[in-house]
Amino acid sequence: MDNEWLIGETGLYRGSPQGGWTQAGAYAYCINGIAQLDSGLVLGSESGCWLAPAEGRWVQWHDETLTGVMAIAAAPVGAGVVVASAFGVATAEETEAGALRWRWHSDGLPVNARYSNAVLADPSDPLRWLVGTEAGVLVREHEHDRWVYSSLSRIPVRALCFAADTFWAGTDGEGIWRSNDGVSWRRAGKRLDDATVYALAWTGDSLLAGLEGGLAVGDGVARGGWRRHGPSLRVRSVGASDGVWLAGANPGGLWWSDDRGTRWRRSGFHSVRTIARRASA
Repeated sequence: MDNEWLIGETGLYRGSPQGGWTQAGAYAYCINGIAQLDSGLVLGSESGCWLAPAEGRWVQWHDETLTGVMAIAAAPVGAGVVVASAFGVATAEETEAGALRWRWHSDGLPVNARYSNAVLADPSDPLRWLVGTEAGVLVREHEHDRWVYSSLSRIPVRALCFAADTFWAGTDGEGIWRSNDGVSWRRAGKRLDDATVYALAWTGDSLLAGLEGGLAVGDGVARGGWRRHGPSLRVRSVGASDGVWLAGANPGGLWWSDDRGTRWRRSGFHSVRTIARRASA
């Protein structure tokens, strides 16, 4: 059976490059992030946050304070997600009336530190969140209600990933960085020092990076170099599973490879914003 993927474009799509794509719900929102919960998919979009259950209509999860979501992650607090936006990170609590009210956690930070592009829950502590901001990587220790600045600072961070027991960060104009704890960072690999990195995904033995102008693959070891791959487009999202690599270009559509990046083929779409592997039921 083909891998099933979730593609966020102007709307949400399910399927695979081999089997084709089906739109999920008759909604044309620009989907920037996907979190998978037992209750359904929670979608972060430029029009707010939505719950997309397996059956039925999407449910509005945002209020008047949450006007746009740039990234989203599952987290065991409130409604079950933490969102990142230009105004910081927020979580939601259900009111007695059944509506969600969002609480912002970045109000005390400087402007660039509030502007959040990516969010990642620490696998070893899901109440500890790494946030990629315009001021670098900040760590939110939610249980203690405090922020920790990391050594990766004064550099906009566009992407975060955890793989091979390592935290990875993709930056704007400063390439890829790696960390054991999310606080102390060092450069990863060579030949991408001035690259802008929008997305990161683990292939099983290496890191796949979406760049301004294509893709790169490598293991991030300091003595090793990154290998350039793929179409020369702005690759905003990437995914990898069971030997299949996906790259979402914005604009440029969805591209895929099943031979470790030697050959890339297009699979429709116009401007892909996010890619997620569909979790098993």
